Amino acid sequence: MECRGRVKHALRGADAAFRVLAGGRRGIHFVPGPTEDEEEEHATPPSRRWYRAAYARLLRLAGSLRGVERGDGGGPRHAETGSVVADARRVADRVAEFDALAARYLAAGQRAPPLKATSLSSLTRVCDVLGVSAQLRKSVRLAICPQLTQHHIWRGALEEVLRDLRADMAALGHPSPATQMADQIAAACVHFLSDTADEATSSSPSWMRPTPFNKPANSPPPPPAKTWQEVLDMFTDLAKSLDADARLAGHADKVAAMKEGLYQIRNVFVERDIAFKEARRQDCLVQKKLSKSLGHSSKCLYTLLLFYLYGNVRDVEVHAGKRLSGKGGKRVTVHAAKFLIDGDEPAIRNAVKQLSRAIGVFRFVWEAAHADNGDHANGNGKGGAMAKKGHGDDAKGLLKLQGHIWGLGVEEKEVTYRGDVFHVHQIQLP
Repeated sequence: MECRGRVKHALRGADAAFRVLAGGRRGIHFVPGPTEDEEEEHATPPSRRWYRAAYARLLRLAGSLRGVERGDGGGPRHAETGSVVADARRVADRVAEFDALAARYLAAGQRAPPLKATSLSSLTRVCDVLGVSAQLRKSVRLAICPQLTQHHIWRGALEEVLRDLRADMAALGHPSPATQMADQIAAACVHFLSDTADEATSSSPSWMRPTPFNKPANSPPPPPAKTWQEVLDMFTDLAKSLDADARLAGHADKVAAMKEGLYQIRNVFVERDIAFKEARRQDCLVQKKLSKSLGHSSKCLYTLLLFYLYGNVRDVEVHAGKRLSGKGGKRVTVHAAKFLIDGDEPAIRNAVKQLSRAIGVFRFVWEAAHADNGDHANGNGKGGAMAKKGHGDDAKGLLKLQGHIWGLGVEEKEVTYRGDVFHVHQIQLP
């Protein structure tokens, strides 16, 4: 409450300054300074007047977005109720404007290029931030595919996509007919997957079930075996329904991503009430087909990575930039930042968790890229993609990760979370 009071007080004063700078008229278009293509280090620093106008614009945007919470990959929502905002596209545009202006405002003060808004939605995006070469990107894929394409990871990620989608659809204030249809399809798909789970149709697990005896010739024919094609058909219809509602655009992207993997394994049996050897063979088919077909840029592969690391499937959205140092630029420092609209403690904690996920993904991919070749064959557990420590670290390169949180009216401090230190800064006039 104290942070909000400081922001409101600053908003009233800065609003008056903004009206003076704009010639006393409301609605004047604000020019946010130099273009992104210009070299910030050598450009003339903005005037004091520009800083005041930019700061006033930030406060005005923060005031119009108060009470809005933005989750990674899920779109803006009301902070108190958790429901998705009605005009999601307009609110998302204003959030993006706030972030872009905050990044340029801070970069102008530090005489550095602004951190770029980055949605970590694929391994390619992550490697672009880290500066991983094309040769090492192949190593990343070889290192992580045996882990991420295991059957329980695949199935768990698929169910989490549906669970996450249904939770947000339940939070919609006024669901459209297309959204209601999407909810019915998602519910049917969840029911289908639960019916074909390992213990769902039998009291004993698959490893205890022997091979079935041959049935007499006059016995009725068994029902056709269920395959992943049925789930693919459901996801195809689900994607069509989600495309009609902009509030669920992030979920539509995840459904489309999982369709890529479903298409590759559409002929593999999905049933689990079978003998152990057959169940194991189907699991190996899933792993083999996904490992072969999901490329480095696959969003489906990245979704499996998120579920593998964190148990959820939402993309990570941060502002990021890197700095090279040392001989040959072998030392890489990656700055990951979040800009807060509301600087209260819940918002800070949420930003810390999102930054922690981003840093975890960066660290995991970096270690996979620089792991020894012998580590690629080790698919047991998360340690299989870790780089070996030793004298070769300098040759491979060293990665330093920094997490920063910037907000209006926040208290400057350091927060330690899961072994990483995150720096909280206040956005203020220079």
